[in-house]
Amino acid sequence: MKLVDAPGKANTGRPLKPFGIVVHHTASNRNADPDNVVAMCVRGVNKVPGPLYNYLIKRDGTIVKLTAENVKANHAGRGLQSVLTRMQQNNPVLGDATSPGKISANSRLIGVSIINDGLGEDVPETQMEALVNLCAFLCEGHNWNPDCAVIGHKEWTSRKVDPLFSMSELRGMIQRRMVTTIPAMTLPKEPEDGLVPFPGTLRKGSRSQAVVHVQRVVGALADGIFGRGTLAKVKQWQRVKGLVADGVVGPKTWAAMQIRRQEVVQPAFY
Repeated sequence: MKLVDAPGKANTGRPLKPFGIVVHHTASNRNADPDNVVAMCVRGVNKVPGPLYNYLIKRDGTIVKLTAENVKANHAGRGLQSVLTRMQQNNPVLGDATSPGKISANSRLIGVSIINDGLGEDVPETQMEALVNLCAFLCEGHNWNPDCAVIGHKEWTSRKVDPLFSMSELRGMIQRRMVTTIPAMTLPKEPEDGLVPFPGTLRKGSRSQAVVHVQRVVGALADGIFGRGTLAKVKQWQRVKGLVADGVVGPKTWAAMQIRRQEVVQPAFY
């Protein structure tokens, strides 16, 4: 593994006593300089202070360590007690979360993220290989069973959809890497129809590049912040399209927007 320390790595902070791993993607602009993404993840974003993950994996497979081994990161947000309990009891992961959850467990979970826009961007094989290697290394070091100790953010809370690839396949790859050679994995490809995949539910308070795309469709100020103005425009757009005018961009509203990759113009990230 190619492992490097991030500039400004957090060597002190609240303690981390983990019994598992949460896998994420950054949802950052695909055109962003990866070093700028690293810097953002060290310092934090919006109202979430850094570090945002314990480890960040660049597209070239470089693993960037954002914290010391005993320092927690602010990565998972609130999730399900039932998921945490199953991990503590060494029971297999059941799959995607069915509700948002109310507990925070960043002090018990290692956050590992790949740099990916979360809008259908390909995951390079070098990046996936590094993710498997890192998770296998951490599981071996802590004597964890990947089937029980490695979850996706989408398996922690229904508020999230990351990562976009199959977590059951990833756990199998980690398991095999710990034992012998690793099988091939079919990595997700950009949709052939050119449509941007559903990025997860967007509502008032959401902040992301996906919000920018929604704002452009409904005619709101495209600042990436889902505020009252965007809420009003979304409701108006939903009424015109014959959808439930609740101001929430869920799977049906997103599908109706028909946002295509060639229509997505992303500025440089930071």
